[in-house]
Amino acid sequence: MYNRDVNEIQGFVKWCGTDAFVNTGLFVLLTIQAGLSTVKGSMAKVNYEGDDANCLWGKKGDGYTYLKDNADYLYGKMYDIADKKGYNSVEACADVVQLFMQVPNLGMVKASFLAQCLGFNVACIDSHNIKRLGLNPNVVKTPPATMKPATVRKKVEDYVVLTQKKGSQYWWDTWCEYVAGNRANRALDTGDVVSRFHVECITHGFEGGW
Repeated sequence: MYNRDVNEIQGFVKWCGTDAFVNTGLFVLLTIQAGLSTVKGSMAKVNYEGDDANCLWGKKGDGYTYLKDNADYLYGKMYDIADKKGYNSVEACADVVQLFMQVPNLGMVKASFLAQCLGFNVACIDSHNIKRLGLNPNVVKTPPATMKPATVRKKVEDYVVLTQKKGSQYWWDTWCEYVAGNRANRALDTGDVVSRFHVECITHGFEGGW
């Protein structure tokens, strides 16, 4: 699942450019406190209604606006990091996570999810993973704005190291299997369907050019 679908998302973003990157970031924003099965409809709503779509509640709208306004910078910086440091090192992954944490409403975990979708060896240890693995929620809390930069960096690096103990593929595939068919995702009844749904959401609106 991971190898097939994350490779496709990576190719999509490289081929279609900044608009595809923004769509991927929008997908991640729309997964916040929402069932995965609702996201494709929300993507369509944003496509038709733009910034006024009611699914962009809270700071999701701020995040979407920031993505659009800063797409060239974020896109270019991400590939600069990848070209210089690769996709697997702790340093590269921490750099990209901190880059994406600049987007309003993307804390450390969701910034990591965006990086994971784009092929970096990091993962989204969300509430589902916290619950099923019995982890301490403090491990994944976003560093507060008052924290010193060096301390923030250490927190992000520690999180990356935690995810890399099993690796991005493990977290992606096991999460997809875990949430398949649950109350919020009854129509997504297998891990394979859940994984593929990520691609369907992210590539929404690009059918003619992808």
